[in-house]
Amino acid sequence: MIRLLIAIGLLGAAVYYFPQIREEVGGPCQALEKKAFRDVTDKGSANSVIAGLTLTLTDGSLGRKIAADTYPDIPAPFSCVATYYKPKD
Repeated sequence: MIRLLIAIGLLGAAVYYFPQIREEVGGPCQALEKKAFRDVTDKGSANSVIAGLTLTLTDGSLGRKIAADTYPDIPAPFSCVATYYKPKD
């Protein structure tokens, strides 16, 4: 039983921290912002200096807004993670 709880805890931590690590940012809402920005822009402009600067200056507020619109009843960090994994419509 203890092994199962440890496995579930490790899986939960991996699911929670993967977006931040993959996107190389400090939080799940910033990871969601970066993913949303990447999805909206084309590859050429996403690699520009201005796009990089924009992503550097974000604090996750846009990600929190996107997540709150998608999952309003879940706390912001968890709704950001859930929205990050949600497939595009």
